This record gives sequence, structure tokens and C-alpha cells, in this order.
Amino acid sequence: MTINSIASRLKAFLLAFSLTISPCYAAENKLDRAAETFESQRAKGFTGYVIIVHEGKIVFSQGAGVADAQSATPFAETTQFDIASISKTITGLLVAEEITQGRIKPDSRLDMFFDIANMPLGEITIQQLLTHTAGLVDVVGEDSEAISLQNVVKRAAQTPLLYEPGTQYRYSNLGYSLLAAALEQHLGLSYEEIAMRRLAAVNAYSTGYAKVLDRAKSVRRADGRTICEMSWGGHPPGGNLIGNGGMISTPGDMARWLSAFSDGRLVSAEARDLARTPYVDETGEGQSFYGYGLVVEEDDTLGTIFWHNGGSRQFNSHWRELLDKDVIIIALSDQPPSQADRMVLALQRAMFPD
Repeated sequence: MTINSIASRLKAFLLAFSLTISPCYAAENKLDRAAETFESQRAKGFTGYVIIVHEGKIVFSQGAGVADAQSATPFAETTQFDIASISKTITGLLVAEEITQGRIKPDSRLDMFFDIANMPLGEITIQQLLTHTAGLVDVVGEDSEAISLQNVVKRAAQTPLLYEPGTQYRYSNLGYSLLAAALEQHLGLSYEEIAMRRLAAVNAYSTGYAKVLDRAKSVRRADGRTICEMSWGGHPPGGNLIGNGGMISTPGDMARWLSAFSDGRLVSAEARDLARTPYVDETGEGQSFYGYGLVVEEDDTLGTIFWHNGGSRQFNSHWRELLDKDVIIIALSDQPPSQADRMVLALQRAMFPD
């Protein structure tokens, strides 16, 4: 089973299933309940870091456990995690900005970017890739494989489609790697450079791939393995990961770029709203929809919710924005398969029990 297949199963599971306090927010006792819930989840084995943002400001920031098993260094806002499939949120907003600027069209076909004319892959559109409706398999290789994005495209072109593009939803990590490859071809830069330039505008400098890896800040096992060894195979990440998973970020960085995404600073408000549009019903039950690199849900009590999670053999991550409450909850864990997912959902229930 590939790491990204584990992430897909985590997504299916979810569909079925020292802190700082802002005085004005603490009056409602929401953060008191959040703190109690955090400690409860810690007692159940959660290790990692949690941040809660309210009205654009961090109001809860707490870690549990040690990030470096060798030095016993505790988790911090600067600890580097593999955020797994949350990488898709970055890819989705990058493509959304190109669309709103008129430089890419949603119905642009892949044969406009690659020499794959007269092949089924060439007829797939950017919109279909963004919304997991392209008919693609999940992956065409292991996450740890040292393969270029260009060779991933070639391999994908030789892989039969599972169904006619545009006819149904099927989560595909490969689709977001193809989007990353299209962005590189379109802009003439590496995907990592494209992402890092956008993120630097909101002071999020620790999100990326090999260029941002800091072994002193990365989660480190007792045997010395960091994200490089645990997630990438001991070398820079290959094309089976780029754009869809394996990206590094820190709790503090995620708070910055998710807040900036929400208020229209990371990308334009038009691009933000485009990415947040509920395009495709994931389950056929009208409860959960996929936008561009994020999930959109409507709750009778909480209102509009945006979220995405990620999972691998070593990490679990989850961000969730309760739009009508102006709250973002972020949990990053160095444990699979669903420690961060459980933490975020438990915090949501604790803060808004009604």
C-alpha cells in the first residue's frame, strides 16, 4: 500500500466519522474546553502540535511529546512536519490564482502543456484534475521513488484511465502531481519555487520541499531519520509526491498561510472563492464537496466548513476552517493514522458543543 493510498483511506474515514488566550474569546469558555480536550487527547496518546486561530490571531498554541527523540526536544511552532495531502491545498490555490488572472483556463487540456496529443491523458482538463474527476488511478509509483515530474507525466500517459473524464469523482494523488507539472511547464519554474514565492509574501518561509528542510527542526526519530528519510526515501522528493503530498510545513507557518488564504492575502479574494467553490459531491449524499485542494461542507449549526487532511506511514495532518465562527484549527502529528484528525474533530466538538 502506498503512503498516498493511506491518505485516501484517512479521508474516507473522516467522511464517515503553554497556550495563549485572547481575553475577549476566553469569556465564552471555548478555549477552556479546548485546553481540556487537548489534554484529554494527549492522555490518549496524541503527539504533535495544535494551533487555533480566531479572527486571524493565534489564541491557542500547544505541543505534546518530543519532536526529536535523540535530544528530547519538545514540539514547537517551528517544528517541521510532513503535511502529506494538505500539499493539495497549496496546489489548488496556486492554480486558482492562475485561472483568475486569465493565464490558465479551467477547460485547458493537458495536451496544451505536454506532448501527449491524441492520447487519452491529453484530453483531461485542469478542472477535472483539480476536482478529482479526471478518471485517473490514484498513483503510478511509490512515494519514495526517485522519479521526475516529467517521467510521471510519461508514465501517466501510458496508464489506462479508469473511467471517462468528467463523469464521476475518484480521489487521485496523481492528478495533483500532473497539476504541479503543468504549473512548472506554464511558469518555467520548479513547483517548489512557485509555491515558496507565493508563501514568502505572507512570511511563511518554512513550507516547501528540499529547499526548506532543516534537520535540526524536522521531526526526528531515535534512529536519526528525518522527513527526508521517512517520507521521501532518503533523497529529494520525487514526482509521485510533488504537488500532492510530502510537503514540509510548521504549525506556525500553517497558521500564517491559512489565515492569509482566508482573508485574501495569499491569493486574491477571487482566487480564494474559486478554490472554495463546492464543485463535486464526494459521496453522492450532498454533504461533502471537493473544491480546489479542499473540502467544502455545510453544517446546520456551524455553517460553512473548509478542510483537508493528510496521512502517511509516519504523519497525520488536518486543517479545518469554520468560516462563520472565524476559527481555524490546525493539528500536526508524527503518528499515523488519524491522531491529528481525531484531535481537530474533538476540539471542534468541545468548542462548539451545541
